Amino acid sequence: MNRIIFIGNGLDLAHGLPTSYKDFINWYFCQWLKRLRTCHEKKISDGLCSFSLIKDVSWCAYLNARISTINPPLGLEFIEFIKEQKEDCIVRFTPFMESICKSIETKGWVDIENEYYGLLKTFLYTNSNKYESPKLLNKELSHLKHCLIYYLQQIQNKFLYRANNLNPEIIKLIQESVNKSDISCKELPKVKITTSEFIERIMVLNFNYTKTADVVDGEKFISEIIINHIHGDLSNPKRIIFGYGDELDEGFKALLKLNENEFLAEIKSVRYLETDRYRKLLEFIESDLYQVYIMGHSCGNSDRTLLNTLFEHKNCVSIKPFYYKDESGSDNYLDMVQNIMRNFTDMKMMRDRVVNKEYCQPLPQINKI
Repeated sequence: MNRIIFIGNGLDLAHGLPTSYKDFINWYFCQWLKRLRTCHEKKISDGLCSFSLIKDVSWCAYLNARISTINPPLGLEFIEFIKEQKEDCIVRFTPFMESICKSIETKGWVDIENEYYGLLKTFLYTNSNKYESPKLLNKELSHLKHCLIYYLQQIQNKFLYRANNLNPEIIKLIQESVNKSDISCKELPKVKITTSEFIERIMVLNFNYTKTADVVDGEKFISEIIINHIHGDLSNPKRIIFGYGDELDEGFKALLKLNENEFLAEIKSVRYLETDRYRKLLEFIESDLYQVYIMGHSCGNSDRTLLNTLFEHKNCVSIKPFYYKDESGSDNYLDMVQNIMRNFTDMKMMRDRVVNKEYCQPLPQINKI
């Protein structure tokens, strides 16, 4: 039997790397503050945001007079500060950036790919469409992707030690023997649990762009280890996949009927065909029975097509989420299961394959090493 390890952003966060989309957006606006401090113009834009001054001074002069160099407002706090200066400043966001900021403000987090897809679907409804063409929205996504890649490259270099040292508790979990309680009741008769070497092959399916998951390849395993950067990695930015992948959604089917390729330009299913990584995943799941271990991946809709393929495949015998538990004792197991549920079309199968909470455990964090 084999095992697939889903590696999501939660694994980087568990090792202290600030790689969430909220971290990225905060950094993005920090760069704006730096840029405006040296700007001798009254108006400046990058295609996502525009900053204009009503007063007849430059941004450089205005900010140097209004913001101290000691403990200045940074990131989203800086944006809030600028918005409050209504008599002096005008800040405008595109609908895409506006939806990103609104999500962070209301929920405390954001799924940029999900916000993109939500705006893409507005083209299906004339009255709610916020863009003249999907090409403009795709251009904004492309710009944000380039910014994200640059940010993650800096983070990876800055936190190189952490990225190269996985929590040993996680290493143990990846190669642990199979627990009979984890296996689907329907599939249990097919599985023979005898020795600790029962897991023959492990595929680490890395949804991140960082190289944290690569460390697994250097560990001593009884099993064969395969590292699959399904969405690409920072060493080859041109091959990075950043978009949306939900073919089960009714909106996606409607977008197909519009018969315009620009609507499909950033759909993951199309981009998967540029490399053989997806093919290698299909070969792996066809080769034998397998378990799925979820470590730091939210299982959100932006990867729904791929997850549905893996979760409902005839060879899948178990889906085990490693949830996050905070200092107060609260955890997100139910949130993870609800997200997993959306990737199924067969609810009976879902209840059988997802491992009960009493047999699951929290994902080890860096402070527990």
